[in-house]
Amino acid sequence: MPKRRVRGGSRAERARERLLSRLPDLGKVLRGTVVERYRRCGRADCHCAQAGDPGHGPAYYLMVTIGRGQTVQIYVPREHRREAEAWVRNFQRARGTLEEISAVNRKFLKEGELFGPKK
Repeated sequence: MPKRRVRGGSRAERARERLLSRLPDLGKVLRGTVVERYRRCGRADCHCAQAGDPGHGPAYYLMVTIGRGQTVQIYVPREHRREAEAWVRNFQRARGTLEEISAVNRKFLKEGELFGPKK
């Protein structure tokens, strides 16, 4: 008699559980990119008006595309830049892990086992 799979015991189900454990704290995620910017103030006698001078800065912003042709930039205080970058990495890691979990779930769906054993 063939062995019956116990729900939660298959290799794929254990893989899914491992993937779930890799998810970061989902309360600490930001979609977007933290960018460093320099700007020129426009005063002719300022250092930033000199050729080769990078300008005033750096200042940090979270850039997020929220719709077709709509990009939002949100100022990130210098002291929070590294934390904001970590939250962006958390989002990227969560997105990648969710894609992997979805691939496992598609396999279960294809085999008729996503919502429980076949009847």
